[in-house]
Amino acid sequence: MSRTPFEVVAAVDIGATKTTVAVVPLPVVTWTARSPDGSVRVRTAPTDRDPDVALATVVSAVRAGLADLGPAGVVLRAVGCAAPGPLDPELGVVIHSPNLGWRDVPVGPSLGDALGVPWSLDDDANLGALGEAILGAGRGARTVAYLTVSSGIGGGIVRDGVRLVGDHALAGEIGHLDAGIGGTDVPRCSCGRRGHIEAYAGGVCLAARAARRWPRGRLSDGRAAPRDADAILRAARHESEVRPLARDAETALATAIGAFAAVLDPGVVVVGGAIALAHPALTRRAAAIAARRAIPETAASLRVVHAMLGAECVLAGSALMAAAVAADPSHHQRRSKVKGVRHA
Repeated sequence: MSRTPFEVVAAVDIGATKTTVAVVPLPVVTWTARSPDGSVRVRTAPTDRDPDVALATVVSAVRAGLADLGPAGVVLRAVGCAAPGPLDPELGVVIHSPNLGWRDVPVGPSLGDALGVPWSLDDDANLGALGEAILGAGRGARTVAYLTVSSGIGGGIVRDGVRLVGDHALAGEIGHLDAGIGGTDVPRCSCGRRGHIEAYAGGVCLAARAARRWPRGRLSDGRAAPRDADAILRAARHESEVRPLARDAETALATAIGAFAAVLDPGVVVVGGAIALAHPALTRRAAAIAARRAIPETAASLRVVHAMLGAECVLAGSALMAAAVAADPSHHQRRSKVKGVRHA
């Protein structure tokens, strides 16, 4: 008797410091990264700065995930990948990712060729938005804005199950708005400009600010100065000398939340990323500032929540996009619609 193939897709999240890979059964209708039957296996490894090495690691992880499911009857249908941009989702190329140090890397075609399946590639924030809109905290909202606070600051927008990426695949780059903070210490963003939201609230830029402010690694009282975003936000709770950096981060994120609220009028703003998830008070304070700045009607409707899928919302979005490609390998990257959003 012939056995019905067990169809799966590979979901990949290439981050600035780590890469996460999962093999996910079709159809993708819920997200439980470690399901009871073991059908979804998540593997994490450091992201190598050499793109060839990084992509080879991804391919090995996917093959290991397939092997975990057993040698018989498992069919890989597609691979979906998230990466920090800017990138070209139609060509599958990371054009220039400052946080990865990559330029003109054909991530999608490379993974597709190595695994022998159709591929999709999109910005990590776009896919975080998709994952939360369909499987997470954005279910029930027609318009979902997603803000990620991690090594950098990114944004994604989903309307009626469609990722809105813009004519040049640059929509949602909320981290590169001017934060409007000013002053004499205007930090440089990872993009090279000064004063952007990411320059104040992104993990890499926060660490750089701390290094400049305390070059000898000591606060004025001689105690060790914080050196990374997590340490800065923890120290700010009880160190008045550190508090201004955290306050700037809150103000910058309030600008991002307020911009989403004013321009999109979303049903919900979902905030994810390692820094935001580890420091929920950062999001609460930023949301409160955004509400105080907004007109009363916008403030009354502003709903800001943390990512329900946590650190794996981007991986979930990658799986959803891979499932869409598996159903139609020729689908249009920029206007592809993934079914599953329940409208309010």
